[in-house]
Amino acid sequence: GLVTELIQARRRVALTTRTWHSPLELPPVHAAALVLPAAELRRVLDRALELDPGALGDASSQGLLPVHAALTRGAEGADAEALLLVVDATAAHHPAAFGHADGDRRLPLHLALQFQTRQARVVSRVVELTAEHHPAAFAH
Repeated sequence: GLVTELIQARRRVALTTRTWHSPLELPPVHAAALVLPAAELRRVLDRALELDPGALGDASSQGLLPVHAALTRGAEGADAEALLLVVDATAAHHPAAFGHADGDRRLPLHLALQFQTRQARVVSRVVELTAEHHPAAFAH
């Protein structure tokens, strides 16, 4: 079930040495967004949003939203479908996230440009959604 999948996602984060996140500080939905492949992630997101429609707007102790966590997935191993699931679910359920800066003052746009240089569809979608939901990001 959902709880088992979230626990497994947290364990995967703990085993992923390339991530800069501490697995103990990431809430379960963030951990799922960071490591689960698309098929598993779709089920987890659907269930998490069913239980808590605000789940994609919950910040971690570092100010990260699940979209921030997802966009830091290693570019060489990133699952574009999984990234787009999180990005599109965020746009549908918490569009203000595209204007939410993490603890290091980075928007999802900054993370997409930093970590997803090989994922043109993902970067393009984040740029589009940022322009739609937080146009001030392009004013500087």
